[in-house]
Amino acid sequence: MNLFLYLLLFMIGTLFGSFYTLAVYRIPKRQDIIHTHSYCPNCNHKLGFLDLIPIISYLFLKGKCRYCKQKIRPRYLILEMLSGMLFVLIAFLMKFNMENLNGIMVAQYCFLILYMTFIILICRN
Repeated sequence: MNLFLYLLLFMIGTLFGSFYTLAVYRIPKRQDIIHTHSYCPNCNHKLGFLDLIPIISYLFLKGKCRYCKQKIRPRYLILEMLSGMLFVLIAFLMKFNMENLNGIMVAQYCFLILYMTFIILICRN
């Protein structure tokens, strides 16, 4: 059961990692990071739902854009994987498991994740 919890946290972490890569790319260019749809930085084509699945879409597309076939930098894959692993590591260090899960622990975990997100985004500026 804990494996399922850690797998879920890993997947959520990869979603955050995908957001981090978007933010790291767009913030220095003063582009919107919330309302603008994700797009290929080479051909500017809006990415479809299946193109936005962290890690899996990168591997399925063999590291290339579905539309222009241009190579996608591996840093996107690496940051998504590291974010997923960091989410799991934090939960493991907090002794997060299905038996002791409670509201306070979940709130502490969420606060720590939001704090980490803030630090990542502010350090990039």
